[in-house]
Amino acid sequence: MSVHRDIELMAAGWDRRFEADVSRVDELVEMYTQLGYEVTTSEIVPDDFGADCAGCAIAASCKRYVVIYTRTPLAEVGEGAK
Repeated sequence: MSVHRDIELMAAGWDRRFEADVSRVDELVEMYTQLGYEVTTSEIVPDDFGADCAGCAIAASCKRYVVIYTRTPLAEVGEGAK
């Protein structure tokens, strides 16, 4: 996930929620879907890590995480504008 991709998703109405361990992603996607949100995920890439993380010995394990984004379904957004 590059900063550029993050900006593109946010411009399309997606809200960046948090990073989650891949072992929990299915459960979290299901939860947000049941709450009525559209959900998408993106892998974390080295560009996501700040300079403070570059020398971290456990940075490799951070690749086990994905970013979760949600947004209100576009049909509902359109209905609210009426």
